[in-house]
Amino acid sequence: MLQSLSSMKTGLVLLLLLGAVAALGSLVPQGEQAEFYQIHYGELLGNFLLLLSFDRLYSSWWFILLGVIFAANILICSLQRMKGIQDIKSAGSVLLHVSILVIFIGSLLSGLVGKSEYIEIGTADTADLSSIGFPGYQLTVTDFKIDYYETLEPKQYISSLVLTNAQGNRVVEEISVNHPMKAEGLTIYQNSYGWLAKGRVAGGEGDKSFELINGDELELDHGITLKTIFIPDFDPISGTLHSRTPLPNNPHLACALLRGEQLLDVQVIPEGETSQVGSVAVTFEDYRYYTGLEIKRDPGVKVVYGGFVLMLLGLACRYLAPQKGRKVSEVAQ
Repeated sequence: MLQSLSSMKTGLVLLLLLGAVAALGSLVPQGEQAEFYQIHYGELLGNFLLLLSFDRLYSSWWFILLGVIFAANILICSLQRMKGIQDIKSAGSVLLHVSILVIFIGSLLSGLVGKSEYIEIGTADTADLSSIGFPGYQLTVTDFKIDYYETLEPKQYISSLVLTNAQGNRVVEEISVNHPMKAEGLTIYQNSYGWLAKGRVAGGEGDKSFELINGDELELDHGITLKTIFIPDFDPISGTLHSRTPLPNNPHLACALLRGEQLLDVQVIPEGETSQVGSVAVTFEDYRYYTGLEIKRDPGVKVVYGGFVLMLLGLACRYLAPQKGRKVSEVAQ
């Protein structure tokens, strides 16, 4: 058993097997509900994928077991080669083996304890990140802005953030696309943005306040819903829901009252005013941006980087160092 585990052929087979499974896993969406796989792949294939844990492949017991066997193979081979180290080249060969082991351990850490979540936070709001799996942290968005080109095409999205840990320590930073915040073991990326519309509905069985993401719906009474669309720069001449510019020069809120699929009424309401929409009175009070953020924690990344450093060092020792018994001047010639 030990002889087979220390074989380079065994290591190669395991590496090819892990690579093939990982490639197959990249084609199957991870972390979805069971119904997703049954709908998209059919009941038979979907249940087969679930049985083999392909919905969470990289944390499945059998994938981890394959990885542990592969790591043991690399470790045993490296220990055997250490006994035969005679010069820098042979040391480089050992470093190459060890680097593969370190990279795999880092990848395994990422798959097991790495986490990535998406959250939308309105400007001036604070979110408790424990609700999305990052306990002990609160994130406040103090500001959000968009830089535009002269053509009013977006140039950059910028969020001003305050990250507070359980001890009350605060990290204040401005992030933008491709320039994330890295603090407290978290990486926070600028992902998207949108509008929040605030207002009030009166009628039916009482008043309801709302603050909705653009395009969302508010459930009222008796199966009736209110769908809202924020128009930053309403064109009163055309009267369409298309905004003239992305800037809030003439903010209006389009409100559609629905019963199921049946459209009951549509009104476009200026900021600060109230309009009758079917059987209810809707007041459009205010608006603001929200920012969409992707939050990641991946302790395996630094380990993987360390493995690549070892690999480069091993390559340098293995292929750039002069051979034993030859002078450096001879190699230079």
